[in-house]
Amino acid sequence: MKIITTIVLLFAVFAIAGNHAGRSENEKQKPIATYRAGPSKVIVWENERDDGTTWKNFVIEKIYKKEDGKWAASNSFTERELLQLRAAIDKAISEEAVNVR
Repeated sequence: MKIITTIVLLFAVFAIAGNHAGRSENEKQKPIATYRAGPSKVIVWENERDDGTTWKNFVIEKIYKKEDGKWAASNSFTERELLQLRAAIDKAISEEAVNVR
């Protein structure tokens, strides 16, 4: 049951994750937190609405080194990496005071 909950949470996070690619260099934000477990990480972004209220988006990715020596990111995980990712997600949920209803 925990695996199913984790997978559902992953899909939910991907569905609500913000897109920061459209900003200019001067407007780019930095994440407020990053939680790592193995090659997997959860990146937390805080956003602000026009009325001043804020919300958080969580981006999940795996970092790896390609054959040419350059670093790359992926959203594809092995079973072991998925379990490591679950640890990072649990940490992000507890540290960021995510309210699950």
